[in-house]
Amino acid sequence: SQSEAQSTVSDPGKVMELEWEIGPWDTLWNTADFDSSLVGEKVGYYVYLPPGYHSGDARRYPVVIWLHGAYGRPHEASPIIARLDKAIRGGAAVPMIVVSALDPTGLGMWTDSKDGRLPMESLIIKELIPHVDKTYRTVGTAASRAIEGFSMGGYGAAYLGFKYTDLFASVSMIAAALHKPETLKQRRAAIFTNVFGGDLDYAWERSPWRWVEKNAGKIRNRQNVRLYVGAEDGLLEWDRRFHELMVERNITHEWGVVPNSPHAIGALMQNWEGDFFAFYRLAFEGLSTEIAPAGDD
Repeated sequence: SQSEAQSTVSDPGKVMELEWEIGPWDTLWNTADFDSSLVGEKVGYYVYLPPGYHSGDARRYPVVIWLHGAYGRPHEASPIIARLDKAIRGGAAVPMIVVSALDPTGLGMWTDSKDGRLPMESLIIKELIPHVDKTYRTVGTAASRAIEGFSMGGYGAAYLGFKYTDLFASVSMIAAALHKPETLKQRRAAIFTNVFGGDLDYAWERSPWRWVEKNAGKIRNRQNVRLYVGAEDGLLEWDRRFHELMVERNITHEWGVVPNSPHAIGALMQNWEGDFFAFYRLAFEGLSTEIAPAGDD
């Protein structure tokens, strides 16, 4: 049951011994952390603050929660951040905060493991997002909050984004590893065992394929959605099938196949046709960002 699941994930005694802190990466990322009661220690993340954030005004900003891929780290978003910073400075992108989360195992699928030892979903939803809204000048509404991820992070963005429609108005899946539970069982046995406890029902309950159908009505009318994948990516067929399911369910979304691109974020950014940040301009335009009381930092 849900209450059982919550009691298992909130017992720090069960959590794996993992390295939850991260060191600095480059000047565009600020290294930060928060005290997690779920894992009983400080959990690190990277945060990008847009030009003008420290200028002393009270402006508030939309937020993108960014999820890395399997075996990845939070700095995986760096090719996107470098372009974003340039685009904001040139007036071509909406100023926004980007928070890149850490899965210290690199294989947690951005959900709570069945054994309670890796509570990634609860960390993001119950701890990271409230911490971000408390710590930074965010607008703090669903309309101003997006979730984006690459590969396993795209799976996480789809799962969390479509499950928590009241938290995220925008869902961006980049080369998403949108495997169904049966495929994980066959081809990703370690993940299927370690994360989902070898339990197909548990895996389906945490699958984007389930939530995109279950919440189709909420997604259809409320969310901005995009799914892009490289033309030379082994995940192309999975992503195409997910795109087709969204079409069947009348979920309006951007769908694109990026030419000459294997499963690599650098190649995707290099070969991206059009403006990567136009999605966020549409998602965040019209937000009231001047709502912070003066002197609130």
